[in-house]
Amino acid sequence: MPADVSLDALVLNASLKHKPDSSNTDEVANLVIDSMKQYCPITSEILRLSDMVIPVGLGFKESGSDEWPAVVKKMKKADIVIFATPIWWGQRSSLMQRVMERMDALDEEYRASNRSALLNKVAGIVVTGSEDGAQQVIASIMEVLTFMNFTLPPECAAYWVGEVGLPSNTDAERRRKNEAVSHMAKNMARNLVYYSQLLKQHPLKPQTKASE
Repeated sequence: MPADVSLDALVLNASLKHKPDSSNTDEVANLVIDSMKQYCPITSEILRLSDMVIPVGLGFKESGSDEWPAVVKKMKKADIVIFATPIWWGQRSSLMQRVMERMDALDEEYRASNRSALLNKVAGIVVTGSEDGAQQVIASIMEVLTFMNFTLPPECAAYWVGEVGLPSNTDAERRRKNEAVSHMAKNMARNLVYYSQLLKQHPLKPQTKASE
């Protein structure tokens, strides 16, 4: 690793389940967080978005009860942000879509100032679901994150999808037996930590405008 420094990791869990219900997405995200801790001290937080007030909109704050500004504050503080979502009908969850839409205010801020608040932050992706579709969901999220100025390391995603037609209440048991999920989580953890520490030592500098 480039340097043994502590890192701050934030997980945005877009499961449609509410606490205290268990979440496959939450469990896989925790696999990644736990694996990261073998490389350096990690301070982590998982936000269950289904228990937060995040209304529809494109602004930084849409109402007095809007909790999105608090999420953005945590994103700006974090070194690593993991976007975790289940698959519903072949797509990322509506809550993850909401996150992508609300991040538009950060993109507007970036274009106006030429200073992205997300530059030098590393992003990862966790996807779970009962049927196939993980690759497409990962790709669609990656496209947004790269234009938001996140750094996406190699193997920055971990996923699990169950077989078609099996009862979803057996998903967790089958996922825990799948060694590939653990392997992906470990590789993802190593790469997120490596690139985050690298950027701390050698941060990218914003491009200056021609008029500056």
